[in-house]
Amino acid sequence: MTDAATGPASATPTTAAGGDAGGAALRPGSAKPGRPSLAVAESRAERVAFRMTAEELARVQAEAARAGVSVSEYCRAAALGQRVRVRSAPDLSAALVSLNRVGVNLNQIARTLNAGQPVPMDLGEVLDEVRAAVERLAELEG
Repeated sequence: MTDAATGPASATPTTAAGGDAGGAALRPGSAKPGRPSLAVAESRAERVAFRMTAEELARVQAEAARAGVSVSEYCRAAALGQRVRVRSAPDLSAALVSLNRVGVNLNQIARTLNAGQPVPMDLGEVLDEVRAAVERLAELEG
């Protein structure tokens, strides 16, 4: 079907917002919906291949998994001298928050003792909480 003013009818009807009828945004200059292409300077079109032993590959895969990134991303960062930040697990984050709270209590107790005041009644409880939090962190780490 052809319209004299606009030419051939589009196979994909568009909305006033510029998307297709299904709601997906169209890439500028393209009839395909989806993510826009990267600029030439940003695209990773070049490949680097190198060999390693099975043990080295296992180590790289384990480190990448521990960091929560792909092997490619891990190797790229290592080759460029960038530090790969290890993403902490939710359990580890919760344990660190718990340990921080206990540390604040322990700091308050230390201030009280340094001021010459008597030992607080909850000192034993706070120390028990510190031990428990350290044990939880040790379990998560190992």
